Amino acid sequence: MGRYGKKRGKSSDWAKEELARQLTAGVDLEGLRDGGLETFARRGAKMLLEASMAAEVSEFLGRKRYERGGGGSGSGYRNGHRNRGLTCGSGRIDLEVPKITGAEEGFSLESVPAYQRTSAEIEKVLPLLYAEGLSTRDFNRALGEYWEQAGLSRSSISRANKELYRQFAAWRRRDLSGLKVLYLFLDGYYERVRFGSKGKEGILIAHAILENGKRELLGMVLGPKESEAAWKSLLDDLVQRGLEAPRLAIIDGNGGLIKALKSAWPKVPRQRCTAHKTRNVLMRVPGNHRVRVKKDLNRIFHATDLKTAIRAVDAFLATYGDEFPTACETLARDIEDCLSFYKFPEAHWKRIRTTNVLERAFKEVRRRTRVVEHFPNERSAMTLIWACLEQERMSWRGVKVTPKLVEEAETAQQDLSKQPLRIKSARKYLEVA
Repeated sequence: MGRYGKKRGKSSDWAKEELARQLTAGVDLEGLRDGGLETFARRGAKMLLEASMAAEVSEFLGRKRYERGGGGSGSGYRNGHRNRGLTCGSGRIDLEVPKITGAEEGFSLESVPAYQRTSAEIEKVLPLLYAEGLSTRDFNRALGEYWEQAGLSRSSISRANKELYRQFAAWRRRDLSGLKVLYLFLDGYYERVRFGSKGKEGILIAHAILENGKRELLGMVLGPKESEAAWKSLLDDLVQRGLEAPRLAIIDGNGGLIKALKSAWPKVPRQRCTAHKTRNVLMRVPGNHRVRVKKDLNRIFHATDLKTAIRAVDAFLATYGDEFPTACETLARDIEDCLSFYKFPEAHWKRIRTTNVLERAFKEVRRRTRVVEHFPNERSAMTLIWACLEQERMSWRGVKVTPKLVEEAETAQQDLSKQPLRIKSARKYLEVA
């Protein structure tokens, strides 16, 4: 159907004649060869598009160029051309778009719709370049000479990003009931998301390792801070969209998050990030002692089994209890949650003892958002961050999962929900601290 409802028939014969006419209109083949493959591609696209437009005009009027009368609308006639630049994969094409005057019915080209300046393929590419951290200025600087100025305006970027907004909105609403989550990672990222605001706000992220070993971004909400209410809103959203309880939740130790997890999934054990715990302990140790203290912390978090790790905790508190009491108190607090991973399959320990996969992703997001001077609105910020994380996710390595390993994880969850870990030396240290 045409724009005004007039159904158009086949125009292959018209198009063939127009194309043949243009191919024999003094084309300099030697000049084209000297121009290289891209020149051939642009010239070929130009000829085909202009032939198609000419065929549409001939079909609409019911007569070929220079013919009188015909079986079309009859009252209209050709009235020259207008120039229009179109950006496609081969670069900029300068088209001569035919004009019709005096037709009783409205006419609109289907080959090159009105106001189109950029091909659909390029419009798909622009948001991806934006997500990679390129600003509009970067587009013009890197591609301007090649594409000239067609399709690289801020309005073009804005139009192209509408598709990215649509994908983000669909992602936030999608059904999660079909996903079987083995491990759920929860962490927060801070970014300026409101125009005119200097303060950063928390963006809360949920990412999972599924029972098939693949990684999946599940949810993302604006904090604005990592409060219990903010985390509860994210977890409630996951539950409402059908997500079943995971076998283990990996977190950074935020107090609000812990309370929200207890409320949403009271039987799901928690694994506190050992990298965060290590940093927190070392912050309370003088700089010239940190190397040796870190070695002893590694004996806890990189032990061969849970019993060896518990003995390493006992030794650490006995060794440094008097020398660095604040560091020992920091270690002893919630140390059980830091060792939950030892109850799960050893094949997964490296992946689940920390939230490092999200931490590394956040660094990449910061690199890309740094080129954006300011986000015009909250939706723009959230969409770009989501797009960056989704691209990062594609590079994340999966995890080996077998039915036996899934069964071991389920058993670990059940054991920890019935009998949580208790480290006597840590409890005793906190009692007298």
